[in-house]
Amino acid sequence: MTIIVQKTRRGGLALVLAGVLLIVLSATVWAAWGPLLRRELTSGLLALHTATPTRTPRPATPPPTQSVVALVIPTFTPTAAPSPTPLPAVMPPPLAVAPAQPLPDDLAAIVARYGMDPSRRFIVVDQDRQRMIIWEPGQPVRELMVSTGDPAIGYPTPAWYGLVGRYWGTFYGFGVWADEGWYLFDDPSGSNLIHSLPYRLVAGQKVYEGLDALGNYPASHGCIRLHPKDAAWFTAWGPQGVPLVVLPHTPAGPGG
Repeated sequence: MTIIVQKTRRGGLALVLAGVLLIVLSATVWAAWGPLLRRELTSGLLALHTATPTRTPRPATPPPTQSVVALVIPTFTPTAAPSPTPLPAVMPPPLAVAPAQPLPDDLAAIVARYGMDPSRRFIVVDQDRQRMIIWEPGQPVRELMVSTGDPAIGYPTPAWYGLVGRYWGTFYGFGVWADEGWYLFDDPSGSNLIHSLPYRLVAGQKVYEGLDALGNYPASHGCIRLHPKDAAWFTAWGPQGVPLVVLPHTPAGPGG
């Protein structure tokens, strides 16, 4: 009997030790993993109690369809180039071109004296001959009859060199009218111009004065007079800015 009691006591002690060991082991595991398990458990419970949102049903009316606009690009049709004009069977002879006229010796001397450029246009008023010489390279020398200032009445045309100034057109002076006026310079007697013959209006008509003096003798009040047709040509020629030389007048000797 003694042996049986001892064995029973030993078995009970082993069970007690095993229980203690199990408790210690459980406490250790719970201390290590307990917080994580508590969080997972709490999250799961909250997820179960949170209402799941339902999807909003689509409207019964379908959305408007997108309109499609067709872009029509016009087709470019090139314009046919005109066909070249055929040459005639018999070609006409080419027009003869007049050779450039060399500068006359008397003008060459004037050009050298005043330092003008013979390759450009210039004008010379020869008071002794009562002529205006128009020089344009490649063109024949043109001479226009003039009448300059009359020294006998106290209005000589002084020698001068400069550029033709602005266009005055029609103006009035000394009781008469004149057309196609081109300004040259001023002197004590007034403004000197190139212009057409002076005239008076009689019954609406122009009555010119000094026609006989053109190309023959001085008769103006200092200006350089031209025939009305020559004055119109001179304006059309475009003299503004062209160098102009007025040669001095040589008084006629006794009996001249």
